[in-house]
Amino acid sequence: MMALSEHPFWTWSLEVYARPGVEQILLDLQDRLGLDVNMVLFACWSGVERFGPLSDSEWEALIAGTTEWRGKVVAPLRGIRRFLKRDEEQDDVDSLRGKIKQLELEAERVMQQKIVRMTEHLREGRGRSGDPVEMTLASLEAYIAAARVVASDKDWVLLSSLAEGCCGQSR
Repeated sequence: MMALSEHPFWTWSLEVYARPGVEQILLDLQDRLGLDVNMVLFACWSGVERFGPLSDSEWEALIAGTTEWRGKVVAPLRGIRRFLKRDEEQDDVDSLRGKIKQLELEAERVMQQKIVRMTEHLREGRGRSGDPVEMTLASLEAYIAAARVVASDKDWVLLSSLAEGCCGQSR
């Protein structure tokens, strides 16, 4: 298996996250609905790469296999960084916040490595044909159902925009 820094999912995630509007949508879904950004990105990548949505049991296993890392490593780092953001007046705090942000990004990368390892066997031979936006939406729907999140119509508008943004399309 290739190193994560070379893995297409990580590279793709960084590129997509930088696209206009994507970061805001992902953070909104994370903060309001409790969705995990890496899982949302993985669902999108699954659609873009056309290996289709995971089953409920596959998503549940993936969620269960990453919950502890997210809860004990990623979320605390995010909480510290956000707490420090309140105190923007001090250069030493700004420097510390930057270091925490780098650690948070590294923790996100490790989480993506966990996702890649846990799904490698699931992705083999699952390539399908079809519209990537529709496949991305199907994958997002499967993740949201497995996460037991109820998304409103407004949320689905955001998710549709996200799917289009991830697939490099806009309507």
